[in-house]
Amino acid sequence: MAIPLVLIHGYSDSATSFKDWSDVLIQKKSLDPSRVHVINYATLHNEITIGDIAEGLDRALTNEARIAPTEEFDVIVHSTGMLVIRAWLTRYASIDSKQDQARTRRLRHLIALAPATNGSPVAHKGRSWLGALFKGNRDLGSDFLESGTEVLSALELGSRFTWDLAEKDLFGTGNTSRFKKGSTSPFVFTICGDSGLGKLADIATGAVGTKIRGSDGVVRWAGAALNSRLLSIDYTGSQDAKISASEWNNQDNTLILWPGLNHGSIMRPKTTDPLVQLVSNALDVQSDKEFIEWIKNAKKSASDTRGSSTEPHRWQQFVIRVSDERGDGVADWTISLQIKRKTMSKAEPLLIDDLHPYERDKSYRCLHVNLSEYGLFSDMSNIESLSMKLTMNTSSDYLLYVAHRKEQAKSSRKVERGLSELTVDLSDYINSGKGKFNLLMPYTTTFVEFKVNRDPSIDGQGKAKVCHVKTR
Repeated sequence: MAIPLVLIHGYSDSATSFKDWSDVLIQKKSLDPSRVHVINYATLHNEITIGDIAEGLDRALTNEARIAPTEEFDVIVHSTGMLVIRAWLTRYASIDSKQDQARTRRLRHLIALAPATNGSPVAHKGRSWLGALFKGNRDLGSDFLESGTEVLSALELGSRFTWDLAEKDLFGTGNTSRFKKGSTSPFVFTICGDSGLGKLADIATGAVGTKIRGSDGVVRWAGAALNSRLLSIDYTGSQDAKISASEWNNQDNTLILWPGLNHGSIMRPKTTDPLVQLVSNALDVQSDKEFIEWIKNAKKSASDTRGSSTEPHRWQQFVIRVSDERGDGVADWTISLQIKRKTMSKAEPLLIDDLHPYERDKSYRCLHVNLSEYGLFSDMSNIESLSMKLTMNTSSDYLLYVAHRKEQAKSSRKVERGLSELTVDLSDYINSGKGKFNLLMPYTTTFVEFKVNRDPSIDGQGKAKVCHVKTR
C-alpha cells in the first residue's frame, strides 16, 4: 500500500489550488483518497511566521491526517510550501537532534513545483498598500487587509530566514543528513515553468521596479533548486584571507524547466500531460540509480516538449552577506563582478540584473546574473580570471572597514574617508574540474559570506580618531 501523500500550497493560496494535482494523481496511481492529505494554512496575518506554520503542519499531520510520528510519507509542495516543509525538517535546529533525524528519515519523496526555495523577487512588494489591497486578507476583523508581513519578509530575496535555513539543511552543520545521497533522506525533485505570467504582469511588475527575468513570473529558476554552496571569504585575521567553500555532500537536485508553464499554470495539470507521468514516476524512485535515471528522463521529456523552441537563458543567483569581526552586519555596501577572457586584453564587468538589499537587514543582498549573455556556460575554459570588488562605507571619518592581512597580488584594497574597497581574486573557483566548487554555475544560488574588520581611522599623528590618549 502506498504511503500517505501530503500536498502543501503557497502564499496567499489555499488547499483548493491542489485539487487538480490530487485528483489526477489519485486516478493515475490508484491512490486511496483517504491517504491523500491537502494542507490548508494561513499566510495573510502579520503575526504568523513560517516557523509557526511548520509547527502547525506537524500537529495537522499527527492529529488530523493521522500520520503516526514515525510513519513515512511523501510531499508535493508549491511555492512557499517549500519553505514550510524545510522549516519542518529543521525544527530542532541541529541534525544531532534525534527528532530532526527522525523527520528526515520519514520524508521519502519531496516534489517541488515552482518552489520559493530562496524566496521571490515580488515578495517585497507585497507589504505595500497596493499588495495588501490586491493580495491581502479580505476577512473583516482585526486582520482586514493584512498581507502576512512575517511570511513575506521570509520570502524576500536575500532574507535572513532563507540564509539561516540554508545553513541548517544545505551547507551548515548536518548538511550530510538532510538531503544526502541515498535512501536515508528524501529524494527531491524540482520542476519549474519556463514562462512568465504574461505581458500585462511583466508591465505591472516592471512599473513598480520589480525584475522578474529568468523566472516563472514569481520565483527565479536560479533560486528554485536546492543546489547551493557557501563561499566564505574571511579578512578578519592578521594573515592572508581565509577563503573556503562548503563541502558538497547533497544529492544533485537538478532543476527541470518545463516548457510553456508559469507559476500558476503548473498547478493545473491534465491527465495526458507528460509532466503528470514524471511526477507519478518520481513517487516510485527508491534508489540513487533510479533518481539519476529520473533526472535523465525528465530532461529529455522537457526537451521533447520544448521542441524547436529556444531554450531559456541560464541564470545564476548570489546571496551575499557582509559582516564585521564582531558579527555585526555591514549595512552600506555594494559589489561588482569582473571576468577576464583569454581572448580579451581587458577585464569586463558582469552585468548584474538585480541587486536587492534585504529590507530588514541590508547586510544581506541578492544579485542575479544572466550567464548566457556572456557565453559563460558554453565556454568556461575561455575565462582567465574572476574577481569581486566589495565597496563598503561607514559614513564616518572615524571608522573604516578594512582587511587585516598581508598584501598579495591576488587581492587589493583602497581606503578613503570612510569608504573602502576590497578586490578579491576568485580565479581558483572557476574551471575547478568535475566534483569541485565552481563559482559560476547556472540554475544555482551561491551564498557568499564576507567578513571584514571595523577599525578606528588613524590621523596623521598615528592616533585613533574615535578614542586616544590626550597629550598634556
